[in-house]
Amino acid sequence: MIKTRILIPRKNIVEFLEPLDERGGAFVILDNGMTTDVYLDDLNNYRSITNNVDIIMDLDFYGLEIYTDNVNLREIQFYQDEDDTYNFRFEIKIKDDENHYKVKLNIDAEEGFSINEFLIFNDNKVSPENFKEVDDLICYFLYDILGVTKSIFTVVTRETKRIENLLNVGYENKKGFINAYDNPKVGEYMLEKDLSDE
Repeated sequence: MIKTRILIPRKNIVEFLEPLDERGGAFVILDNGMTTDVYLDDLNNYRSITNNVDIIMDLDFYGLEIYTDNVNLREIQFYQDEDDTYNFRFEIKIKDDENHYKVKLNIDAEEGFSINEFLIFNDNKVSPENFKEVDDLICYFLYDILGVTKSIFTVVTRETKRIENLLNVGYENKKGFINAYDNPKVGEYMLEKDLSDE
């Protein structure tokens, strides 16, 4: 089951309501007028387990985590371009894997697509099952939180294992080569997945 949680900065909390439990959980009213439940994490930061898009977007995705028992995507950078493109970097942590991977998402919410690229990723160490779970979390973020209907990964031709993994989780090669180099067999192309079909 996919869950989302987000950091709630103390400055965004205007009122504490009734406590939920003795561990610091409580309902709070935020400065945008919304109510949510929060709890204190191990570092004494307030977090909310929520999939409320309005709260997530109002907090500019700050500290957003999308996770299962096995895989965790954590927002490490977010900014919005002048043309309203959303740019995200997420750290990917897989249970029992000491490596920290990274993925970049460039999202055109108006047109409904995201161009994605793994920045740090070892395809040979990540099992097909874990790769599918990573993609499920990315697609959940794109479709269920942002309403984006198309996920596109740019892939270079030598990344054969990544291409195989993406094809196995439903991506298709619809455009052929983009940015082909001197050798017409070497370059980049895009693999696409229609998230509205999921």
